[in-house]
Amino acid sequence: MAVKYWTGKADLYEIDYDNGGGGTQHVPVAGEVLYVNGSEATEYATVQAWSITGGAWATDNAAGKMWVYSATAAFIANLEENEELEDADANVVVDITAVAIADKSSGDWQVAGNWGTGEDPAVPLAADEVIFDSRSSLAPTEGMLDSESGAAAQCTYDLLHFKKGYTAGVASAAEPLCCAPVKLVIEGTGTYYILCGEDDQSSDAAITTAVIANSAAIVYLYSNANDAANLCEYKDVFVTGGTVHIAYYDIDTDETGCFVDNLYIVPANNNLSAVTVYIEKDGYDHTGALDEPEIVMANGKCYCDSQICFLHLYGGTFYFGTDLGASPETDLDITDELVQYGGTFYWQPDDSGNDAYINKACIFGGKFDASGTTNNNRSKVLGAGAGKDIYVFSGAIMYLNNDMGNISLAANSKLINYGGIITLDSGTSIGITYDT
Repeated sequence: MAVKYWTGKADLYEIDYDNGGGGTQHVPVAGEVLYVNGSEATEYATVQAWSITGGAWATDNAAGKMWVYSATAAFIANLEENEELEDADANVVVDITAVAIADKSSGDWQVAGNWGTGEDPAVPLAADEVIFDSRSSLAPTEGMLDSESGAAAQCTYDLLHFKKGYTAGVASAAEPLCCAPVKLVIEGTGTYYILCGEDDQSSDAAITTAVIANSAAIVYLYSNANDAANLCEYKDVFVTGGTVHIAYYDIDTDETGCFVDNLYIVPANNNLSAVTVYIEKDGYDHTGALDEPEIVMANGKCYCDSQICFLHLYGGTFYFGTDLGASPETDLDITDELVQYGGTFYWQPDDSGNDAYINKACIFGGKFDASGTTNNNRSKVLGAGAGKDIYVFSGAIMYLNNDMGNISLAANSKLINYGGIITLDSGTSIGITYDT
């Protein structure tokens, strides 16, 4: 295991060199400025890192690659083979070989020179700890496909940690970072696109623990595969700060939703405004799951346009459904159970298929509200048959009065009141049964 730090700089260039070394020649130093044949006025760049692929510095025959940044336009335009890079005292550091400057490699995850300073930087490998901190303000933008960063020999890090001082985010919607670290921690600011996956969309992968812990961070979580054959899952996701999207991945051939086994929405200091979670349409997908995922919410806000299994709501505001316009969802149900202890649950699914249903529910406290105008033209069903009942307890309020007459109770299900307040539309027919 090694610790690898992202140190990528803007306008990083890669140079092939030979004939570098000791003796009368100067060994490079990270951060020093080098000049082309003593042209100090216009042609210069700063040393980031270098590798040795042959020879040795001490014998004047080191050969390899050097990465430089903050290069002047004249340096980039005029550097040629067989020229020399010298320090400020005109001591030769290296001779340039036939390939003078390769393509600019800023933001490329696969370029070794973006991973450390000094001699022999290296792209992270499996079991490494990968750290992003204040030493870099440049985000990786390429080299992160499943065939690149997702290579199994590379992506299963012990830790992928974006520290508090890091502000640049990672990747993009067009090319998210494909990886499968044991632990993912995001404490920095910026926007992060994380794709749980390995070599391709026919490989299992898992991120055991993910922690998002900065209210100024924006995070998109995707899965590279999610079907009966292959599953890329986030086992436990803890959101204590930030805006998090459980997102639908539509970049590759096999478009798929994201699988999160357990999602904990638990704002730091119970701060309502610290966390907002968006579960996109088809985003929360458990097609290939062996068990049923759960959502536990203590506070904050959550907007959900995907079918879910378990929801335990202790506080905050949960919007089950938003206005999807011309593209409503086909199944927008709670397929196992809603358990509400507090907070507010808005039941407003934009479901164009069968009537959206809640399989069963225990409303111990808080407000269950289906009375709003958002999607109130969509029919909704409480319960799912015998033994799939809805309980409302003292301290809880349930509003079913949406003035549309399209909220119903499933056949053989019961709406059982243990002291709560249930408000229905005027003219509603109510069946009363006493359990004695």
